[in-house]
Amino acid sequence: MVLRAMQRFRTSVAPMVDVTDPCFLRLLRLISPFGNHQLWTEMIHANTFSRGKMHHDRTKLAYHVPVTELHDFADGIVVQLGASQPSDAYEAVHALASLGVRHVNLNCGCPSRNVQMGAFGAVLMKTPEETAQIVRAMVQAACEAEVAAAATTTGSHGMAISVKCRIGIDDNESLGFLENFVSSVTEAGGSSVDLVVHARRAWLAGLSPKENRTVPQLNHTRVYEVAAKFPHVRISLNGGIDTVDAVAQHLQSPLIASVMIGRKIREDPWFLALLDQNIYGVPEAQIPKRARVLDQYLGFADAMHEDIGVRYSVFGRPLYAFFTGRKGRAMRAHMCRLFAQARKQAAGQSSGAIHQYAVPFSQIVREAEAAAEAEYIERQARATVFSNDASVQPAELVSEAVSPG
Repeated sequence: MVLRAMQRFRTSVAPMVDVTDPCFLRLLRLISPFGNHQLWTEMIHANTFSRGKMHHDRTKLAYHVPVTELHDFADGIVVQLGASQPSDAYEAVHALASLGVRHVNLNCGCPSRNVQMGAFGAVLMKTPEETAQIVRAMVQAACEAEVAAAATTTGSHGMAISVKCRIGIDDNESLGFLENFVSSVTEAGGSSVDLVVHARRAWLAGLSPKENRTVPQLNHTRVYEVAAKFPHVRISLNGGIDTVDAVAQHLQSPLIASVMIGRKIREDPWFLALLDQNIYGVPEAQIPKRARVLDQYLGFADAMHEDIGVRYSVFGRPLYAFFTGRKGRAMRAHMCRLFAQARKQAAGQSSGAIHQYAVPFSQIVREAEAAAEAEYIERQARATVFSNDASVQPAELVSEAVSPG
């Protein structure tokens, strides 16, 4: 039988395009190594597996699927699919099962124009019967994969299927509209499909994906209402949740199975550490130190680059939120400069050395960190000199920095 998707996790990190790639998820696991939070990949189109056979390409997989996390945290990784055809979704679930993935989600909430043109994402909420066919195909593939795994020496761990949707589409945010959609997809899954509901409607015309995350009014009440209508369905709440108090408040309700956090984690990945302490009771002394997390992440990046050749810019992106304040901004600038230099050096090497930059990723980060620290010290010194000569400091000389140390 297909597993219930969110049976042990009460908090999760939302799928975010160009954010929740395998490198960012690795950083989150280093920040929060306690296994408390479910981690979602960015959306991947099903046909990259059914037609592109990405599961047979280690290099491509490294950019999209956190294969390294599946060895010891498979139940905490969710791969989100975009699909418009049941056959593509069916093959994608089978392919992901072969990699060790245990939870696959169908995206029914992305409103971007490109996604709409592909007939997947939020537009699927317009056709609940057709969407139910996709869900049914995914559940069938998960069941078949479980049966096949049970016959092996390793045995079966089960596989979960879930759906992520909005509370409505365009000007239709009625409870009846959402009820009809939820009923269709959950019945297709044989009562084993769980839902994540983003508490905003999706405007399919006139708003960008970024605006769709902020402009439509939040309506958490609607999610509670549909959860009350479907007590047998585990429903996770997503949208506008960015404080520990808000997480705790929603988790107190018996109607809400779990809470999903998105932009807050993108902007401050250390928010997970706050949740570990305040929601899960992890002692502060057990929270990893920033310097230790950075050391571990750099070791991961160097090993991945040497093994597969992942681009430095991909490793660097998760660190942009790791370093904050003015020093953080300076460090990001230095990292970009040093990445460009490394690319130029690599371009002058032979074709066999493509992606093998002249210096390790860790060395670039350490050089950028040192340069940013030097700039910070210089600004502080200039501010001190100026303050001895005038009673007011210009704003550009005032600096607050947060280092990973």
